Amino acid sequence: MTVNPLESWISLEIGLPRKTVLARNALRRWQKNRLLKTIELVRNNSPWYRKHLDGIEIPRTAHLPDLLRGLPFTASSDIRNHGQEMLCCSQSDIRRVVTLQSSGTSAAPKRLFFTTEDLEKTSAFFHYGMRLVTAPNTRILVLLPDALENDVGSLLMQSLNTAGFSARTLWPADEPEVLAKAIVQFRADCLIGLPQHILALARMPHLPAGAARCVKNVLLCSDYAATCVRHAIAENLDCTVHRHYGSTESGLGGAVECSQGAGCHIRENDLLVEVVDPVTGIPLPEDKEGELVITTLTRTGMPLLRYRTGDLGRLTSRRCACGSILARIERLEGRLNNRVRLPGGGWLWLSELDRSLLKIPALMAYQAELTHAPILNRRQTVLVITLVSNGGASQKLYETVRGALSEIPALASEVLRDDFAVIFKTARKLKSRPHTHKRQIQDNRNRLHGSAYAKTA
Repeated sequence: MTVNPLESWISLEIGLPRKTVLARNALRRWQKNRLLKTIELVRNNSPWYRKHLDGIEIPRTAHLPDLLRGLPFTASSDIRNHGQEMLCCSQSDIRRVVTLQSSGTSAAPKRLFFTTEDLEKTSAFFHYGMRLVTAPNTRILVLLPDALENDVGSLLMQSLNTAGFSARTLWPADEPEVLAKAIVQFRADCLIGLPQHILALARMPHLPAGAARCVKNVLLCSDYAATCVRHAIAENLDCTVHRHYGSTESGLGGAVECSQGAGCHIRENDLLVEVVDPVTGIPLPEDKEGELVITTLTRTGMPLLRYRTGDLGRLTSRRCACGSILARIERLEGRLNNRVRLPGGGWLWLSELDRSLLKIPALMAYQAELTHAPILNRRQTVLVITLVSNGGASQKLYETVRGALSEIPALASEVLRDDFAVIFKTARKLKSRPHTHKRQIQDNRNRLHGSAYAKTA
């Protein structure tokens, strides 16, 4: 059986002799020791963590799960309000600062701080994680930001080129025609990018044959990818599609899927991942879906202890069909905050819209927005769906989209109400957004819009 290259690298990283077969008990012992060292690091160097952990006893003999449960969670608001106080090093040791704006709100931005050592560990993960996706010497087109030396696209390209791949970047990547041309010119074997950009390429009305012939593997990253999106890309580009799970908080890289397509293998030398009940915070057993919580084990600039990601998924440590014993993240189902309350009291999830709409072959992309429209002496809630189609606007497209929306239970009941309507618009492309801004249902009901729309469902 072929050895998983990510697992081999992790085995060496935790100090095992070369060619030693990694076992979970050895990995968990190492993780526990690294967690204890991380707790000591933050208590000694971070003013905020010193207060956050005040009065908490650390039972050094406890098993790892019990040790974790005894620690308080770190929330997104903690980073937003106390990021500087969470640093465990001098400001002069910080190599990169990533600012994350809270899209759709007026909340202060989050700032994440990374040292050179932190970035080098991410680069090493890119190096070995990509070997689960494609072979060395292949040509990889990285569709991620590259304006600065330490932007994620730049880091990934540098790491891949050092590792024996041939990589270059293209950003922005939201013009399918430009992307197709770049693939042909570079003869790219592999693409790494956001699901929406690569889906738009796969569903181009006149996809150049040369582009389709080039691409053999695709790695989807930085956003939720519904199963129908993965299948559409795989079928239209005749390629193998992999997923990556990660965020700025996880250190840009987190977990990557092998050719078996059975979940993303976690970089367990650098990250501890838990799944908790989103409401109670109680840890859930394997194979139960909940909120992903991460703890960094080797971060030197801004460690995170039990950080609640807001992402939904489940864990398994069953041996993968590829032979690896690394834990995997399965059933990535989007984000907890990617939902809006409808007038009837139900919730509409972005993941539901994705599963219903993006299975339509004619649809390249869409945007959903909730707004209010004045109707006589009352306000009507309007769901505006902006469609990017490979065939333009048509009555058939509207009917197909309307039928797909009717499959969503929350919407099926809403359309019967007098104070709710669904309206369609079409556009050549959606408005560009920063790479760090996740797709979401825009809730603009606090503002009145007087725009004229194309078609009412």
